[in-house]
Amino acid sequence: MHHLSSSEEIMYYGGQNHRPPATTEFTAGLLQCQYESGNLRYIRIGDTELVRMIYSAVRDRNWDTIIPKISNEKVTQQDDHFTIAYDCQYQRGEINLLAHYRIRGEEDGSITFSMDGEALSTFQRNRIGFCVLHPASAAGTDCQITHTDATQSEARFPIHISPHQPFKNIQRMQWSPTDEITASLEFTGDIFETEDQRNWTDDSFKTYCTPLDLPFPVTVHQGERIRQEVRLRLKKAPANITVHSQPLQLSVSEDEIPLPAISIGRSTEFDELTSSEVGLLQQIHFSHYRVDLHLHESSWLETWQQAVAEANALRWRLEIALHFSSQPATQLEDFLKVAPTNSIDIILIFYHLGKVASTELINQVLPALRRHFPDASVGSGTDHFFTELNRDRLSPEGLDFLTYSINPQVHHFDNQSLIETLQAQAYTVASTQQFASEAPIRISPVTLKMRRNPNATGVTPKPDPTILPPSVDSRQMSLFGAGWAVGSLRNLAQSGTSAITYFETVGRKGILAGNKVDDSFSLFPAKSGTVYPIYLVSRFLLTANDISVLPTNVSAPWQTEAIIFRVGQEIRAIVANLQSHKISLQLPTDMFTQVKLLDKTSFEEATQQPEKFLSSDFTKCSDTISLSPYALAFLKSNKSN
Repeated sequence: MHHLSSSEEIMYYGGQNHRPPATTEFTAGLLQCQYESGNLRYIRIGDTELVRMIYSAVRDRNWDTIIPKISNEKVTQQDDHFTIAYDCQYQRGEINLLAHYRIRGEEDGSITFSMDGEALSTFQRNRIGFCVLHPASAAGTDCQITHTDATQSEARFPIHISPHQPFKNIQRMQWSPTDEITASLEFTGDIFETEDQRNWTDDSFKTYCTPLDLPFPVTVHQGERIRQEVRLRLKKAPANITVHSQPLQLSVSEDEIPLPAISIGRSTEFDELTSSEVGLLQQIHFSHYRVDLHLHESSWLETWQQAVAEANALRWRLEIALHFSSQPATQLEDFLKVAPTNSIDIILIFYHLGKVASTELINQVLPALRRHFPDASVGSGTDHFFTELNRDRLSPEGLDFLTYSINPQVHHFDNQSLIETLQAQAYTVASTQQFASEAPIRISPVTLKMRRNPNATGVTPKPDPTILPPSVDSRQMSLFGAGWAVGSLRNLAQSGTSAITYFETVGRKGILAGNKVDDSFSLFPAKSGTVYPIYLVSRFLLTANDISVLPTNVSAPWQTEAIIFRVGQEIRAIVANLQSHKISLQLPTDMFTQVKLLDKTSFEEATQQPEKFLSSDFTKCSDTISLSPYALAFLKSNKSN
């Protein structure tokens, strides 16, 4: 891809901080892999992916990842082997660690990744060392584990998302992803174990050090050395290796399913919507308006009163998240005094001091909520990650639904890793259905960043004015952000979830910038009054209350995403190119006749004059469309299919 201007990078993925890294393909015997920014990705033999990624991580006492600075990089590459060496400086706050890495890919199909690190300061850490990601496609695959005491056991990568570590005390593991292929991994320098990262919507299992049942954080003393090594070996392989290529295409099921109820959250940055913001938002048929009331805080009443006024102006029903603390009876009584019985459709019960609402809390507040809001649906679960609900499985008895939130940036933050999380979102729904029987699932909310850290073990650092707040991602206002949302919609809509709440209305976590852009936007390159591409996606999709989805299969979901749906007698679709290169996509035959593109050429008009863009003419399209980098296509057909 040619060198991009700053405005192009902002348009595509929110600025240079999210620029896709340079990648290089390497060969080690029969193995192929990709190197980028100190990590190995997509280690494969033919069409079979063995390892998703090998990388080293430094996590501070709050589980925040310290981004390293790479230097002294040296690469030697031959036809069937390679060597990479580089240094990494991990430095933030009290942490200062210098590590030298060496990667060797051999002709025999082995790859060795070694680390030699030295602490240049005394600090506390939760983790330092290698992580190996196994693709989620390994689910159901048998695995032989050699433990640190030299004993062996037979195991299996879990099919449903495991709440706890499926493999522990690992020195070596061996598995066969196909009948013809066997591989092994060997670990030295620490004790390793495996967790199911699908808990956080990563598309992988992760083998890491140090075991979580050991105390943390741990003090690392200045001068301490940390040495580790991971070795991947190809033990068995077919005589002939073939790589199959297929056209990039969409295929559609004949069975239609209802679109889940799609809601949006109230802005956590601006206290009041302007009339022009209300006008833009009114055009979208969101099901509900999520409002969080922290009943232990003095400001909740003002928030409630303002939210009711906004919901009335927007003509949306209310989804209220009630956050209780140590005095739920008193807090509920105060809330019921001001809340009319017909004002709320959805109620979520959360406990401010815990990750999952307890049965005791639910039993204490549910009867009064039922009496006061007889027509409302009441549910509970967690306001945090799916993993919290998976580990503390709240019974759905007496509740109308279970709920949890989703964000794609717990472990990795680059564009490609965010793309990988999309199909993993559906895994969380399938696993909830497995342990919660027929209980409806309401995912609320879906955001690009973690809203707060439920696992912090130390004081949250003071805000750094030179970087965006932890809950803000500039990709929110980009084409990539909108494409990611399209993929989330497809995977969750087709998973069987009953309702989804996405993002916020206005601000840096919203679907439009709003009219009150101020100094807080200095690192977030949105202009006052503009809408984000996610707004245009929402508006094209949510044009009515009765919409059905045509389940769609995407042949290469890391390249492109799409949602196909019916509005009345018209079939529509939103298709997104998730990559930095142009793609050609084959559509279902004779399904669509018209297309409108949101891309580099139309971005400025679409985001600054959305009414003009939306009312502009569609152009004729064929069964194959071409999408420039990060472009979105809005498709429709005037005939019933």
